[in-house]
Amino acid sequence: MVDQAFSKQTTQPDLISGLTKSPLPAFIGPYKIESLLNKGGMSLLYLGIHPETKQPIALKVLSPDYVNHPESVKRFLKEAQIIALTCHPNIVKLYGQGEWENGLYIAMEFIRGLSLRLFIMQQTLSMRRALEIILQVSYALLHLHSHGVIHRDLKPENILIDGEGEIKVIDFGIAQLHDEKKTAKTSETYRLIGTPNYMSPEQKENPDQASFASDIYSLGIILYELILGKNSYGMVNLSLLPKALRRIVAKALAVSIQERYQDITSFIHDISQYLTSGEMEKERTGSDQIKEIHELLQKSAQSLSPIAPPRWSQCDLGVAKFRSPHQLGLYYDFFKLPNNTLLILIAATPTLTLDGAVNIGVLRGMVRTLLQNPAKPFKLLSFVDELNRELSHDPIGQEFGMNLLLLEPQTDQLTYISCGLNSLYHLPQGSLIPRKLSCENARLGADATSMFAETKDNWNAGDLLVMHSLCSPAKAIDAKPFEDLLTQAIEENSLLSAQKQSDAVLKKVSSHSHFNLLAFPKALITIQRIM
Repeated sequence: MVDQAFSKQTTQPDLISGLTKSPLPAFIGPYKIESLLNKGGMSLLYLGIHPETKQPIALKVLSPDYVNHPESVKRFLKEAQIIALTCHPNIVKLYGQGEWENGLYIAMEFIRGLSLRLFIMQQTLSMRRALEIILQVSYALLHLHSHGVIHRDLKPENILIDGEGEIKVIDFGIAQLHDEKKTAKTSETYRLIGTPNYMSPEQKENPDQASFASDIYSLGIILYELILGKNSYGMVNLSLLPKALRRIVAKALAVSIQERYQDITSFIHDISQYLTSGEMEKERTGSDQIKEIHELLQKSAQSLSPIAPPRWSQCDLGVAKFRSPHQLGLYYDFFKLPNNTLLILIAATPTLTLDGAVNIGVLRGMVRTLLQNPAKPFKLLSFVDELNRELSHDPIGQEFGMNLLLLEPQTDQLTYISCGLNSLYHLPQGSLIPRKLSCENARLGADATSMFAETKDNWNAGDLLVMHSLCSPAKAIDAKPFEDLLTQAIEENSLLSAQKQSDAVLKKVSSHSHFNLLAFPKALITIQRIM
């Protein structure tokens, strides 16, 4: 049975589930509505645009069915009140709240990321990374507790990790103020409020008696799961933990409140000391050290590309990356060149190896060096020839797949070169079916004497371009079924904004069995011509 409780609705995006045929409201309060992200039993979650910053925000709206339900209205207003008390980088931000024609809304920070639950399902964490995550959550709790707020539903699903690896605690639907009057019996005393696997004994007995120590108990369960890399399902075996860390977790999970950590600062102190005193280094295994090295390479690889695409007046840009711990050899970038021309590129190493992060960094350095003083007028073929010579003579001996797209708004022209990657998809304004612009060349760095070809096309207002590294043109694998699905995904989502479009297309094609057979790191860039 799916839990549809209001307290389970989060601010994280869900572009698939909960879709409705009901018309979208044009505005909720002052916020222009872009799409419906999720629909639950007691709330709706919309993607909106902030009228001043023009940045995306999440709007949680109380479902019309509960507008006249006093308890639901009270809880909804209380959530906004509690979020308004907080201002911390590890806690979701409140932008506004109020009434609109269909009821009540809360405007919050829109977080591009995934839940800690999904994050640990995709990869195992090193002990250091797990403890760093726990510390970030602890700092969020410290801020909440100092303002008298008890979260009461701390769990991996309510902790998001954004694109930069930062933690955001969300979902204050059942949070409680510490100084609220606690009664022996309320309408909720015998009704479970929270998530059983993460609830302290006293909260299970009576949700009104939850305290700061109850949140610490929940955090102890999360720490246990992060170290083991799996869901505990409420069953804890402390003997599976390293000895020194075991003492910390045991104190956090003490059944008696008196024996448990009384405040989060003591917990933070013990975790920090464990990290810095050398105890962790003594207890962790060699495989854990390898995990940490891999995480450092991942972080370095992610820093090579922009966190978000630039905001250009000529076009709307969207970037979607396949979330995988093995995407170490990916690089994409955006450049505004002389004469108002625009250069977009995406590159990848042909094998998913640890040295891919190092090698792709070398490529990025060469690209940016060559573009420091670009020629006037800039010639894409000349740039590719020079880059290929530099790579061919470099001792790393690495070949790279790369797509390069030069856009010239003044002449309404585009130039495209593909070096060992894929075709460019072009959907002109008014057309229903995207067409492929093919331009097969050797990979960069394979041979200093390689000759490259380019293809040109018109580029007009309203046109859509899709460039990607989702599949290799290698003949060993028949990519046609996958390319057919990609074409279908582009057609189905052609009316969305660029970022939502790239996310939706990648989500659809990643379900194909062919997707994981393709060795290149996977990313997709959409470009919609505005003017």
